[in-house]
Amino acid sequence: MMLYLDRIRIFWILILVYLCFTVSLFAQNFISGEINQNTSWRGEIYIDGDVTIPQGVTLTVEEGTKVYFKPKTDSQKSGKDKQRSELLVNGVIIARSNNTLNQIIFTSASKNPQMNDWYGIIIKNFFDPSLLQNCNVEFGYRGVTCYGSSPFITGGEYKFNHNSGISCEVKSNPVISNSLIFGNGFSGINCELASNPIISGCTISENNFGVIIFSKSTPDLGTMPRDEKKSRGENRLSNNFENDIYNHSASTIYAQNNSWISTRPQEIQKAIYDRTDNSSYGEVVFQPIYVERRAPYQIATLSPLVEEQASRDSIARGLAVADTASKDTTNLIVQLQTANVAIQETRTQQQNFSAPPQENLIVSREPALQTPPPVQEPVTQEPVLEAFLDSGKRLYARRATPKYPEIYLQTGTQGDVLIEVLVNRTGEIESYRILKSDGKLFTEASVEALEKFKYQPGKIGGKPVKFKIIERFRFKLN
Repeated sequence: MMLYLDRIRIFWILILVYLCFTVSLFAQNFISGEINQNTSWRGEIYIDGDVTIPQGVTLTVEEGTKVYFKPKTDSQKSGKDKQRSELLVNGVIIARSNNTLNQIIFTSASKNPQMNDWYGIIIKNFFDPSLLQNCNVEFGYRGVTCYGSSPFITGGEYKFNHNSGISCEVKSNPVISNSLIFGNGFSGINCELASNPIISGCTISENNFGVIIFSKSTPDLGTMPRDEKKSRGENRLSNNFENDIYNHSASTIYAQNNSWISTRPQEIQKAIYDRTDNSSYGEVVFQPIYVERRAPYQIATLSPLVEEQASRDSIARGLAVADTASKDTTNLIVQLQTANVAIQETRTQQQNFSAPPQENLIVSREPALQTPPPVQEPVTQEPVLEAFLDSGKRLYARRATPKYPEIYLQTGTQGDVLIEVLVNRTGEIESYRILKSDGKLFTEASVEALEKFKYQPGKIGGKPVKFKIIERFRFKLN
C-alpha cells in the first residue's frame, strides 16, 4: 500500500513539474517593434523581431539581465536582415554592469546556439554616446555595429559572432577598452569607411583576423610616447588564425605598446599584413612592445571593476564622470554627452578635455592605519583562454588531419568548421561544441579528427589549469 501511494505521489509531482514548465514556456513574452519611451530591461528578455530605439529614447539594461533572441527569426521582416532579429539603437542604450562576474548577456535563445542565430546590436546615434559595460554579446552576425556613432565599450566579451565581434563603420569613433574579443568568424574588430576607434587594454584572440582595416580608417591601438588623447596600448593580440592585424588601407596604423605571441619583432611582423607584404598598403608601427605580463582576464577578485585612470586617457575622464554620476538615467546621459565632447575634442585637437572641479574634501582626524589590510590572493577562474597560458598558446601532443568528404571534393564544395574545445588539466579533451559549420559532412570529418587530438597541459604560473580554445578546420581545394 505504501509503495502504491509513493508511486501516486511521484506521478503527481511529475505532472506538476510538467505543468510548471509548460506555463513558464508560454509565459515567455517575446517582444519586437519600436520602443517609444524610456524603458528599463531587467531579468530575462525574449525577442523575436527587430527592436528599435528611436531618437530621444533611452533603453537602460540592468546588471545581470539576459536578452535572448529567437534564432533565425524576424517577426518584423525589417532591418539589415529580414530573417534575423536586431537591436537598432537610433537613441541611446545604457547597458551597464559594475560586476565582471554578473555580465549583461545578449545571446541566442537556442539550446544549441550557433553563429549567426541573430543579427546584432546596431548603434547609429551620431550625437549621443551609448555605453556598453561588462556586456557579453555572442552568436550574432555582427556583435556590435558602430555606424557613425561613438559609444563607450568597456569590459565584457564579444565572441562567437559570424562576421565580427565589433564593427566600426562610417566615421565611427568608439572607445573600446578592457574587453575580450575572441572566436569571431571573420574579425575581432572590423574598421571601414573612415572609422577611428580607440582600442586599449583588450585581448583580441582566436578570430580569423584580429583587427582588419579598410578604406581610410585609422584605428589607434597604441601610440607612444604616452598621450592622454591616444590609446595607451596594452592590448594582447595573439593566436588569430590569419593575421593579428591586417592593414588593407593606405594609412599608417599605430599599434605600439602591445603584447604579442612573441617579443621578437621578426615573429610579430609575420602576424601582421601591411606595407612589408604589399607596397600599396600602409605600415603597422608596433614597436615598442609591451612585455609586462598582465593578470588573465579570468582572474576573479572581490573588488568591482576598476575603470581606466583618468590621467591615462582623456576619454576615461568622461567615464569617471559617469561613474560618480547619479544612477538616474537622465543624469547619466548628460555625463556621457560630456564624455562624447571629449572624443570630438580629441579628434579635432581643438582643446584638452577638463575634468569637473572636485568636491570639497573632508579629511579625517583619525590616525592612519599602521599596517595595510591583508591583500587577498586572486583566484584563477577556469577554464582560461589560451592567450593567458604561460606558453601563450596551445601546444599539441598529438594531432590528426580531417579527411576531405568525397562528395564535397566531387562538387567542389569548400568550407570551415569552428569548434570550441575545453581541455582538462592533463591535456585531454573534456568537451567541445560546434560554433559554425559550412556542411554536415565537414562537421563529421572535423569531429572525427578532433577526437584524436591530445594537448600538452596548459599552465599558469607553472600550475596546470583547464583552458578553452577555438579549433578551426578549413577545407579548401588546391
